Amino acid sequence: MMTGAMLGLMQQLGMDIIVLTEEISDREFYASRLTRSETLRLLKSMSKTANSLPLETRECLHEIDWPAWHVLAKVIDSPVKHPLQIWVAVKELIPVTVRQLNGYKKARPDLFSIVP
Repeated sequence: MMTGAMLGLMQQLGMDIIVLTEEISDREFYASRLTRSETLRLLKSMSKTANSLPLETRECLHEIDWPAWHVLAKVIDSPVKHPLQIWVAVKELIPVTVRQLNGYKKARPDLFSIVP
């Protein structure tokens, strides 16, 4: 039950980040205090959720780049030191993860169930 809610949260956070950053460049992202801070807040929540999923669940969703989420959790607290990693996560890791979660939701709806 909790796993389904966590996966749903990851999908929603990912979509929120995509909407926030969809039509901006990296320069615009780093120049915009509001967009940047909100994106980083959402990214931190998504990263924490991804890394809190049970190992068995992550193994079932083997196409998702879990090692990248693990690394992101370490660099998210110092985005000024790791701007490229943050930007790659925003523009590549998140869209790919959201697509994969959407695919898994169709193929494995049991993992996304929140009904006890």
